[in-house]
Amino acid sequence: MRKKDSKNILRISNFVLVIFLIGIAITVAILVMVFVRIPPSYYEYTGFTLGTYCRIVVSSKKGSKNLSEIIFNELDRVYKKFDPNNPDSTISKINSSKDWVDLDEESFVLIDAALKFSQITEGAFDPALGNLIKLWGFDRIAERVPTKIPSQSEIDEILRHCGVEKVELDGRTRRVRLNDGVKLDLGGIAKGYALDRAYQIAKEIDAKCTGFVEAGGDIRILGPKFGSRPWVIGVRDPRKSESAIDYIYLTDGAVATSGDYERYFIVDGVRYHHIFDPKTGYPAHGAQSVTVIAKDATTADVLSTSGFVMAQEWEYVVLEYPRFGGSVLLIGEDGAIHKSPSFSVYERAK
Repeated sequence: MRKKDSKNILRISNFVLVIFLIGIAITVAILVMVFVRIPPSYYEYTGFTLGTYCRIVVSSKKGSKNLSEIIFNELDRVYKKFDPNNPDSTISKINSSKDWVDLDEESFVLIDAALKFSQITEGAFDPALGNLIKLWGFDRIAERVPTKIPSQSEIDEILRHCGVEKVELDGRTRRVRLNDGVKLDLGGIAKGYALDRAYQIAKEIDAKCTGFVEAGGDIRILGPKFGSRPWVIGVRDPRKSESAIDYIYLTDGAVATSGDYERYFIVDGVRYHHIFDPKTGYPAHGAQSVTVIAKDATTADVLSTSGFVMAQEWEYVVLEYPRFGGSVLLIGEDGAIHKSPSFSVYERAK
């Protein structure tokens, strides 16, 4: 009888031990779920629009793949609407008219913003250089690389048909009229605006989504990496495409870079790029690239362009542009680096 009782006691002890171990395992699993957050996974979507390759990296509990496709479609919608080479675009309709043209609310707001930025930057940003861009051949450079530069007389003549002062915008009737044959080209603001629209669309669908949208080097942050960490962004070395000259850390906002290396051609050993000085009609001098960090992509896009045009006055750009909402990193023609004091805030992880 004693032997039989010992076996029963042993079975009961083993059973209790198994139950105890299972309890421990469940407790550990619960603690892991409570205290260790599993980082969200990111879906990456790439496609060609806005005249460049776009990259969308997003994480959303409402469907990352579906959200990335919606974002890309919005980028493409904005591009087609404001592309001067698209005969069906709003810009083509305005440019082909000699009279007042009625505008929808979105077009009015964007053109109004372009005119106000032109005023703030004292004309360095000019959305009415369509004729000059076409004269130099940059309107079709993706299809045909220019092989010659225009003559001085051609440039002087075309400048008569350029300039923001020849654009009339009527806020009361929401109309625009172009005078003296001037043509709009919103290439210096539309890409930033498209990125901001991508942000708005994404947040309307999922306010907690994170990631970023990139178009040709311009980036709009959707939210911190894994919900709390900054995205590390390399600022390209203008003369070494595979190297970064600086790194910045962003959890929100936007960054844009204008450089002489994106769209250019070389004649007789001279580089001619696509960012024009409205006063001379020639590609602007003074910088290899200008990078601007701002709260939104529209501001970053415009200020990087105007900062490039004004680069010979680099002290003004790096010191005064923060008043307009942009922190600047300017790389001069000689390779010298100039920064706004506020830019250093983004050069270290918070």
